Amino acid sequence: MKGATAGFIGLAGCSTSQQNGANSSTSTMSGEQTTFRLGTQWDPDSIDPLVKGWMLRKLNVIEPLTTAGYDASVEPGLATEWTASDDGRTWSFTLRKGVSFHDGTPLTVDAAVASLRRSFDSESLSSLPVKSIAAAGERTIEIETTTPYAPLPAHLTRPPTSIVAASSYEDGDVTEPVGTGPFQFDSWEQGTRITAVSNPAYRGRTPAIDTLVYESVPDQRTRLLKLENDELEMARALSGSAVETLKNRDGMKPVTYALPRTRYLVYDTTSSPFDDLNVRRAVMHAIDQQGIVESVLNGLGPAAVGPFPPKVTDWANTDLEPYSYEPNTAKRLLMEAGWKPGENGRERDGEPLQIDLWTYDNWELPLVSEAVQAQLSRVGFDVSLEVMDYSTVEERATDESFDLVMWANSLLWYPDPDRLTDFVHSEDATMFSGYANDRVDKLLAEARRATDADERKRRYDEVQAIVQRDVPIGWLTYITNVVGLDADIRGYKPLPTETCYHLENIEFGASGTGRSAGTKPNGSNATRRNVSEPGG
Repeated sequence: MKGATAGFIGLAGCSTSQQNGANSSTSTMSGEQTTFRLGTQWDPDSIDPLVKGWMLRKLNVIEPLTTAGYDASVEPGLATEWTASDDGRTWSFTLRKGVSFHDGTPLTVDAAVASLRRSFDSESLSSLPVKSIAAAGERTIEIETTTPYAPLPAHLTRPPTSIVAASSYEDGDVTEPVGTGPFQFDSWEQGTRITAVSNPAYRGRTPAIDTLVYESVPDQRTRLLKLENDELEMARALSGSAVETLKNRDGMKPVTYALPRTRYLVYDTTSSPFDDLNVRRAVMHAIDQQGIVESVLNGLGPAAVGPFPPKVTDWANTDLEPYSYEPNTAKRLLMEAGWKPGENGRERDGEPLQIDLWTYDNWELPLVSEAVQAQLSRVGFDVSLEVMDYSTVEERATDESFDLVMWANSLLWYPDPDRLTDFVHSEDATMFSGYANDRVDKLLAEARRATDADERKRRYDEVQAIVQRDVPIGWLTYITNVVGLDADIRGYKPLPTETCYHLENIEFGASGTGRSAGTKPNGSNATRRNVSEPGG
């Protein structure tokens, strides 16, 4: 099953980047230093793994005990295997041998335990039921939870759990993130860029990239322009309209792939008009999801039914019934809710059907919101659209009443459907709909305790069905990512969960050759493996 942990045992083996220095194909020595520059929309305003660890993890500077695989499953990382006790409360993780931090010190159980304790003492992971973390032998880390907790291995893929050396900190603050990955931290310009360099002592393949530069470029059109002007080798999160440009310009190419990321509407279920189920359902029937995919998103979607895209993970409930585009049904539901046509639009008891729609500028949300605004107006909503900063939308929707928010988020940024807790649990949700359903809470709790993947699947399927019925969140479209790439780059294989870019796998030049992998610390003359480029 994609996305499922096979029982409670992680088999020993290699993670996505070769973990044990296995042999790979020979490449020639160019004698030139290579630099790879990538641009994204996010600003590197911190280098603390507990604050912006996901950025360092994407660059593969830091590594966790477990990693997300290409099938959205949990795979070995710095831990080669793991087991759980019969009561599901005590987990044992076997630490990989022969791993060193970038400062040259060995990765030991004590170092890993100290790093994990700092992580789980932080607000980043405070919601997880971890009771204690301790060494249980030379290579074993023991994590005890307050209750049986099946998603723990998946949560350990999260960037804040990545293991960093004690030398990363001074008086409790991070001065330099010292990890174990194929790239090591070099410098940081706050809010602008992070620079990393190849780790020549890495246990796996030596990257063809000598210097890796992560640059914050908030505007996607500017990212594309910088790629055109040879100021970037990779421009990420581009709009669907960029695909044809990338295809038709010399020196560039597009890479497109499905993400477990969804555009969706969040309703304030605690205030009028969206405290009424019929009104929420009316919105869904008023929106032409497929039309938005075709006319706004350049055919890159597809339309969403539930939270999880079935092409990415088997955790998706494929029996969900979609809300078909039926404007007349939307009008009927509004009538049943008491919203009748008046001289200036629909009204109920003298109150006009006026709503605010908030969103932010990313993942083409403003364009999608404009289409939704127009379609809702046709069935009688008076929609005021406001585009704000991401942080402003989040702060206002959390602290005050609202009507409707257009949002986009990853549903599997750790590879387990326990992520649904963040969306629809009555107390633990970080989404701000105010939704509360006792059955949903019970199912989520049971799925956390269940040891069998099929039992967990049945419970999460029911959660998805209830949420589809109650519509506290309206799933609109799945997201297909568009990455612009220098045409001479080979071997880039995008990870659907996007927790890591795995740029250690790429090669330069039409033949896919870069500098020699050199001699590994274990003495084996390991060379790099070419990774086939994905379609699109």
